[in-house]
Amino acid sequence: MRNLLIITIIGIVIGAGGAYYIWKSQFSGVTVVSDYDLEPLSCNLFKKPCVIDFKNQKVEFNISPRPIEIMKKTIITIKGLNYDFYDPKARIHGLNMEMGTIIASLEKIDDNTYQTAVALSACLVEDVMRYRIDVYDANDPIGLYIDFDLPNDYK
Repeated sequence: MRNLLIITIIGIVIGAGGAYYIWKSQFSGVTVVSDYDLEPLSCNLFKKPCVIDFKNQKVEFNISPRPIEIMKKTIITIKGLNYDFYDPKARIHGLNMEMGTIIASLEKIDDNTYQTAVALSACLVEDVMRYRIDVYDANDPIGLYIDFDLPNDYK
């Protein structure tokens, strides 16, 4: 009887270890990113305008109104960008959670200023949504982008 109890305990331990190993191997290729994994930004559009060096130009990104309101009209302005666009666009997507991609045409305001209006969303699962604004010419990225955080619980 004692041997049967020891064999049963060993079987349970081996079974639990095997189940854990199988469960862990199923999720080994999945990358889970939370706001705790996010590197601090050198500049955050949520708080202030940000300047990016791009091809020997100082390009300023700005968002208004500030603070950004979730699911409300938000104006994105890009100043100082001297680029010969065919069809200027901004693609906005979440980096720490898939929320889809917003593709917005950029309207030329003056020689070096572009603007668009979007509505940004936030996820209730994450405390912070990290977004990236990529600038495109038609379907081609020009290499200019900026990341910013949007907390879902700001007051």
